[in-house]
Amino acid sequence: MVSSLTLLSSALALLAAFSAVDATDRGLAWATDNNFAPVIGSKPKITWYHHWEFGAVPQMPAKNEFVPMFWGTSKWDQWSSRKSEMAKKTPKHLLGFNEPDISSQANMSPASAADVWMKEIHPWAAKGVQLGSPAVAWNLDWTANFLSELKKRGGHVDFVTVHWYGSYQDIATFKKFVSTAHSRFGYNIWVTELGVTSASKASQQQTKDFMMNAFSWMDSTGFVDRASWFGCFESSKPPDAYATAKNALLQNAGSLNDLGYWYGYSSQPDRRADDLKARHHAIAARLADPDAQDEDDGVPPIHCDPICEQRKVVLEGYDYEEA
Repeated sequence: MVSSLTLLSSALALLAAFSAVDATDRGLAWATDNNFAPVIGSKPKITWYHHWEFGAVPQMPAKNEFVPMFWGTSKWDQWSSRKSEMAKKTPKHLLGFNEPDISSQANMSPASAADVWMKEIHPWAAKGVQLGSPAVAWNLDWTANFLSELKKRGGHVDFVTVHWYGSYQDIATFKKFVSTAHSRFGYNIWVTELGVTSASKASQQQTKDFMMNAFSWMDSTGFVDRASWFGCFESSKPPDAYATAKNALLQNAGSLNDLGYWYGYSSQPDRRADDLKARHHAIAARLADPDAQDEDDGVPPIHCDPICEQRKVVLEGYDYEEA
């Protein structure tokens, strides 16, 4: 007969096993009016924030860690300002170089990036700062070459950083991309920008479904330490046209919308909309999701743009099977 003590021990062991996987810390890629910081930054799921170029937000609740970033060598003035700020208050973490694999962004070779890293970023490690690798948009080969160049120079990173933008239909490739970055380099991952592209023509519900599924999966991995949805802006004021305005966490007046409430408060995907659609035919489904009609402008959706195509080539030969 199994004793009650044995059963209790087994239950506690099972609970410990489930608790061993830490959920991904949710952050804000800041892209809106600083006065809106208390609206979204006060929510319990938000623990940190960053900007790819600018400094800390004075109005942000103190509970949220600011993570500075060196965008790249075309923005030395901004980096000088960040260094001045960091000299007064040493950060816990530091990010380096924004999408060096994209010609319109930081646009740096792995070797030149390693040279700049050793001069500008590596010294902060001696102050106890944790260093995040340059954030590639697609090219994990670039990251591999950068890490090799960095090792030659005696440098290091503490975690690997990536960005991901794609179709709302492409959750499988998102998982493979992030998982491959982890298994290939052996570091935990930060996804510092994540969103759905405008070209994929997602409805609002499709955008929300992707976001919920992506964060629920990242929570389960145990190796995605932090992530920030690229939606910290008002729906009428997206920072660019590449990512859909439907990624927005804020309404036009600076209050939270439906995505913002889920992102700030919730852990489990909300399937109420899917259940509703399952009980109705196609016409009812469109009425339940009326903004899907906004996408019918005669232009077909693009579910795999040039960045997506290049990413798929880099991922060839790497296996990923979801547990």
